[in-house]
Parts: sequence; C-alpha cells; structure tokens
Amino acid sequence: MNLDHFAAKQLKDFDRQRPGSSFASPESLLSVEQAYALQFQVALLRQQRGEQVAGYKIGCISRTMQRQLGLDRPVFGHVWQSELHASGSVLHAAKFDGLAIEGEFAVRLADDVPSAQWLRRNAEVLAAGFIVIELHNYVFRGSPDRRAAELISNNAIHAGVVLPVEETPLENSEALSSATFRVLRNGELLGEASGDELEGGPMASVVKLAEHLEKYGRRLLRGQIVLTGSPLPLFRVTVGELIEVQCDQFGKLATVRVEG
Repeated sequence: MNLDHFAAKQLKDFDRQRPGSSFASPESLLSVEQAYALQFQVALLRQQRGEQVAGYKIGCISRTMQRQLGLDRPVFGHVWQSELHASGSVLHAAKFDGLAIEGEFAVRLADDVPSAQWLRRNAEVLAAGFIVIELHNYVFRGSPDRRAAELISNNAIHAGVVLPVEETPLENSEALSSATFRVLRNGELLGEASGDELEGGPMASVVKLAEHLEKYGRRLLRGQIVLTGSPLPLFRVTVGELIEVQCDQFGKLATVRVEG
C-alpha cells in the first residue's frame, strides 16, 4: 500500500462527499492496522491544511452497533473543529453520503491525559458531560468481510457533531451511567437508552480510547471532546426531517434539521 497516495485519494473523496471510493475495488484489501495508519495519515493531511482536531470518537462499542455493521470490535475516529455544529443548525443532505445519526453522550476534558493508567485514577478530568447528535456518512462500497478496514479508513464513517444547547458540569464520571437520553425524528421517539447500557459505562469508553491513542503515540488533550459511543443503532435521515436528542440530566437538548 502506498500510504501517501491512498491518503490523498481518501481526502479528495471525502471533500467531494464521496468517501471511500477506493473500497469499491477488490484490490483494496487492508488490515486493521493499515486502516488506522491510513486514518492517521488523512488526519495529518487535514491538519497540514489548517484543520484542527476537536477530539475523538469511539464507535461500535455496543453489541447493537456491532451487529448492525457486522463487526466484532469497537472503532475509533477523529472529531474535527470544522465539523462541529450548534444545536438548531440546518444541514444540507447533499453535503453527506447516506446521512445517518446517532444520539450519544460526550464528555469534555479539563486537562491533558498523559496515559490511560493515569485516567483511571483521575476520573475528575472529565469536566462536563452532555448529549450530542453524531453525523455519519453511512455508506460502504466494499464487501462485508472487509467492512472493518473500510469503516476505520473512513474515520469510522464520522461526518460531524451537533452540540447541545449547554454542557453540564460533571460531578463524577458515574453520573452519565445513570442518565437517559431519547432520540426523536419529527417528534416521534426512535429510541431511548441510558449510559449504563454501554459496557462499563461512558468512562470505560474514554479509557479504551486513551489506550488506543497510546498505541499510536497520541493522547487526549485539554478541551477536547470525546464521543463515548451509543447503545442505539444508526438512524438514517432524509430531507425535511427534524432530529432531536433529549436528556433531562445532561445537555438538555440538541436539534438539527435536514434540508435538500
């Protein structure tokens, strides 16, 4: 694999809202490690052109999502400052390829995280907890047996985040585990879940992410956000729909409307 060439093509495809076109070719056979190397190389290209990493996401943390996408492991991706949207934003469907959403909890870091081991002893570094709407390019071009590598290479199909009206100070990391959020489409309930439906709760997701980043010589930094994964499946979104994620305890409300 020519990593530089592949990464440049990946970024070009993403910019034209056609992510991962290379995976339609049967020759695009990557290992999981190669897929992460590709993801980090694309991230480097984005940083070199001035984009900033706002944080990271962990996906497919629940059995529900793993079954939906045919995987047997969590995946990780980058969250970009240029892809953060305020609650109440209007998104244009043409800017995405197969737009789908998840509702989930996120946290914001009060300080740098030197290691996953340190994080386990210093849970107070999670300064705020809140709900978000995660956006995805829900499209796969390769065969199901290559889905893990395709998913990882395409930044875990992450395409942005809608932030809530407010972020709630987090008194302890266990508080998110007992909180419940709801996902609604045009006022109709699509699903409801609590933080404790994630194995180990949201805090365990952040630790898994810190462990993952350590393997690649990276770490979580002050002010970054972490999307902790969703117990609910992905929901496809079409033009004219209003998506809401509600939580009585954290973040209160995040909404987004999709137009043509």
